[in-house]
Amino acid sequence: MMRSLPWMLASALAVSGCAGPIQTRVQTHQVIAASAQKKFTMSSTDAVAHSDLTAARDMVARSLNDRGYESSSDASILVHVALSNRPADIAVNAGADNAEKSISTAKKQKRFQSCKDREHRLTVSLFDQVRGKKLYSGSAAEYHCKGTVIQSLPFLIDSALSGLDTKPSSTPRSTIRTRQGIE
Repeated sequence: MMRSLPWMLASALAVSGCAGPIQTRVQTHQVIAASAQKKFTMSSTDAVAHSDLTAARDMVARSLNDRGYESSSDASILVHVALSNRPADIAVNAGADNAEKSISTAKKQKRFQSCKDREHRLTVSLFDQVRGKKLYSGSAAEYHCKGTVIQSLPFLIDSALSGLDTKPSSTPRSTIRTRQGIE
């Protein structure tokens, strides 16, 4: 019994890690105020169709409708949705060689973790086509060991759009939201 105790403890920790709290890292930026007519259209789809991206685009459109925006073919607001599901142990950088900016740092696996984390990231950008300016951008990202992108989408969309229609600012706002994981 004493010999199996460490293994039982390790197994319990590994299983409990999947249902633990999930942190959603959020960055929102209301650049300019939306016009009085909040009509939007989704940007044309990417070259590669993917069911998760299609679901994300549909869910973002419904969320915008719930927030008082109207889908229309003669819209002044263009909405772009980007979705990624990548191994979390790989860092993502952007920019020139000497001016690289870290978009996401590599995450180390937790001790006794039963599987490798993946990062689910959603970015929603709204552009005012009449004024030729970015209206809003929101990004939300979570690490998951066993959860799927589809399971994460409602939380990512709510978080990415959480700063929409707030007072315009010259700097983005970063927050961390915590919720219970999937059991």
